[in-house]
Amino acid sequence: MSIHKAKGLQFDVVIVPGLGRKTRSDDSRLMMWLVRPRLGAEPDLLLAPIHATGADRDRTFDYLKYIEARKSEYESGRMLYVAATRAKSELHLLGHVAYTEEDGAVKLKKPESSSLLARMWSVAEPEFQRKANQMEPTAEAETQNTRTPLSLQRLRQDWSLPAPPPSVSPVELVAAEHASGPAVSFRWVGDTLRHVGTVVHQMLRRVAEDGVALWDSERIVEYRPGFIAALTALGVPAAEITAAADKVTDSLLRILADERGRWLLGGDHLAAECEFPITGLADGELVNVRLDRTFVDRQGTRWIVDYKTSAHEGAGLEDFLDNECERYRPQLERYRKLFAGLEDRPIRAGLYFPLLQRWSEIEGAVAAKPAG
Repeated sequence: MSIHKAKGLQFDVVIVPGLGRKTRSDDSRLMMWLVRPRLGAEPDLLLAPIHATGADRDRTFDYLKYIEARKSEYESGRMLYVAATRAKSELHLLGHVAYTEEDGAVKLKKPESSSLLARMWSVAEPEFQRKANQMEPTAEAETQNTRTPLSLQRLRQDWSLPAPPPSVSPVELVAAEHASGPAVSFRWVGDTLRHVGTVVHQMLRRVAEDGVALWDSERIVEYRPGFIAALTALGVPAAEITAAADKVTDSLLRILADERGRWLLGGDHLAAECEFPITGLADGELVNVRLDRTFVDRQGTRWIVDYKTSAHEGAGLEDFLDNECERYRPQLERYRKLFAGLEDRPIRAGLYFPLLQRWSEIEGAVAAKPAG
């Protein structure tokens, strides 16, 4: 990082390269000025424009430019101090200077006057001179600053492109909803419902990270303007904003009012994560997914939770839940296989519907009674 960005930070080891390089110089400004305070009187203002090409130099302008150059020197010294004091254990300062050879001896040149090395040359010069004394003088022909001329090289008439290397089959890392296996269709869901789900997921992550005990119905209702702002930013039409915000609020209120929902979000779990990314092999294919919620309960069972903001009205609720579970079964199975390859423990995976206050678990999971 730059020295400026390192302000206020500290590191075990700090390496500062390029101390011998010139610092960036300011271009001649069109106008130079300086405000000089005076005791008991109005401050003086020195003002001078840049001199025209071919005209006599303006002494006021040159004086102000000299003042700015001195300020830059002090600023360079301050930057060097900042860089050197970032280290807690080791500090490595790297710089370079030019040299000449006279009578078989190496003679150092002073560093560039605008470089950071020049700010510390009185301390660094003995070290550079010691290194220079260890250098072997080179032949005179080698010390000349000659540049090898560039020459064009023509290809033979019978030249042809070499054979390309054998092709490789790249492995594509896919997102959770587009991982290996049949993709879950969302075409039946409108854009507004998807955006509602996005905001609900974000809020459930915050509730879990803050702790369920810090959230109640009053706080959820107070956040309703924030839901409206988030839905607006996602592109929900103005005519649908009110209903969408109501659905977000209702989802959060229902999950906090549900004993199972509060337990899923609770902090009395081990290895609890929200929006947890995981990459691994499932059925021999590399997949990259992100889980809504996962944790290990006190009995040692791994839980994988996928939130669904779907709603259902009327009869046939159990059929609806069974159908949703079948739709997302391949996705949840992939999640289970990823964790099964990482740890040896029972795994339970399923869908939680905040609006319905229902948990729907995929078959084949290891049964374990949740705490509470």
